[in-house]
Amino acid sequence: MEDVETGIYRNVKKIREDLEILTNLFSELIDRILPEEEPEEEDKRSIKEEDEILSEKELFKVLNE
Repeated sequence: MEDVETGIYRNVKKIREDLEILTNLFSELIDRILPEEEPEEEDKRSIKEEDEILSEKELFKVLNE
């Protein structure tokens, strides 16, 4: 019985290693297809600045224009 458990353990370990390899390959593939880009200045500014909060009245005014 112990040999069966050892075999199962080895198989699970091998599957995990293969899965790790596949995950890394997939990640590299995605990086090649969609390379990470630096954000533009406008994007950086938008991230740093606080959002303006409109009142309900202002919101309806803009929507009705």
